[in-house]
Amino acid sequence: MTLVFDLPECAPTVVQRLDPRWKLASVLVVTLACALLQTLGPALAALAGALAVVLLARLPAFWYLRRLGLAMAMFALFLIWLPLTIDDGRLAFSWTGFERLAVLSAKLAAMLSFMLVLLATTPMHHLFKAAGALHIPRLLVLLMLLTYRYVFLLMEEFARLRTALRVRGFRNRANLHSYRTIGQVAGTLLVRSHERSERVAHAMQARGFDGQFRSLDDFSARPADVLGFSMILGYALALIAWDWCARSPFSPLPR
Repeated sequence: MTLVFDLPECAPTVVQRLDPRWKLASVLVVTLACALLQTLGPALAALAGALAVVLLARLPAFWYLRRLGLAMAMFALFLIWLPLTIDDGRLAFSWTGFERLAVLSAKLAAMLSFMLVLLATTPMHHLFKAAGALHIPRLLVLLMLLTYRYVFLLMEEFARLRTALRVRGFRNRANLHSYRTIGQVAGTLLVRSHERSERVAHAMQARGFDGQFRSLDDFSARPADVLGFSMILGYALALIAWDWCARSPFSPLPR
């Protein structure tokens, strides 16, 4: 049995019906704009816009909050120290650091929200074909496709090795025997992965694979797709302009 991404069943919405090419282009544009923001106001506006898109796409709340919360928790482990500073040898709170943490958190939450909407409303094979249609480097698209397809096989292989270890009474402890066993398991997993990759490459060559990603589904752009992309592009440009004005030394806004 092959594992799959735990993607939700979303109700038909206007976001789901958009052309995957225009949808992918929109997400790439708006996430790039979010990454460039450096002030709090535009970052919060980006997060508000992302939440509006999440509601428009009607993503299941539990699925969305669980994945967003997990990513934000991993992010917090690295940047939770930003509001803290050393003042006269004592630990003190910094409002500047807190604002920087808020900006980074809002930007990350907005970018993740847009990406989750894209994944939840677009089948993976449509997404890879759309990436090729947007002239994203072919090698990169194939690497993503093969990674998506075969990373789960490696996970299954690791699960089988772990089960075999536990059946033989192995328990992970902080001693030399455990470290040696873990190293041997890692080596076995790498060797099996290499053997599987060779078999996959031979099977692809036997089927005439020439490096082109093909699909039976055809895309057709509609006025709604162009309108949606134009709205996202205008929204992204407005965020960048607002952020630039907020950072400009000639702006009357507080810096």
